[in-house]
Amino acid sequence: MDDLYLRNEKPQVDPDALTSRNIGINEVANAIQGWNVNLPTGTLFGPNRQYNVIADGQLMDAAAYRPLIVAWRNNAPVRLEQVATVKDSVEDDKNASWIYQNGRGLRAVNLMMMKQPGSNTVEVTDGIRKLLPLFQAQLPPSVNLEIRMDRSKQIREAFRDIQFTMALTLGLVIMVIFLFLRNASATFIPSLALPFSILGTFTMMYVMHYSLDNLSMMALILSIGFVVDDAIVMLENIFRHIEKGEAP
Repeated sequence: MDDLYLRNEKPQVDPDALTSRNIGINEVANAIQGWNVNLPTGTLFGPNRQYNVIADGQLMDAAAYRPLIVAWRNNAPVRLEQVATVKDSVEDDKNASWIYQNGRGLRAVNLMMMKQPGSNTVEVTDGIRKLLPLFQAQLPPSVNLEIRMDRSKQIREAFRDIQFTMALTLGLVIMVIFLFLRNASATFIPSLALPFSILGTFTMMYVMHYSLDNLSMMALILSIGFVVDDAIVMLENIFRHIEKGEAP
């Protein structure tokens, strides 16, 4: 038995019924396509604008497909319900999804949300999470909405790791400077260079409407070393001149 899949209506064509009426499967497919259309039927012209006139010819359920005329034989119409079993079903009944909770599997329907290019994954995820209660309120009580995969979790974890790395780097740098210089004021100077540099960077990113992503956070980690290195070089050079007897 051959299957034709149109929208959510699934006619199961009977090959014996087609053979007895001398109807080809291609005629059935063409008839379904011809009767189920959504095209402009004309145009209205005005002095400044023109409008398309659209007649909605789409069939929305199996009951609307059943009386569809497939072909004419012996001056009589052959309808789809005479050569096929038409029923409301899913487009593909060969694949299914399950979600396993508490040791039992439940049937599931997967819906993947894709963000637009250039948008922020975390912001999109937060927006979807805010809408989930609204969607759940419109569903039957037997249907539950659950998140199976969230890419923003990895991004949030990466950001937390980066923040920890930045704080740890700053702490280690200050500790190493103090151990080598043994001077609180000298240690205080390069320790301020890093926070002010990061603050200036974030200010410019905010003005330019840039957002934090993995690439920018990685660049911040690398720049910490450069900023501290430059501050230490300048501080060491100043100390060298002071030790030679020059005034600060």
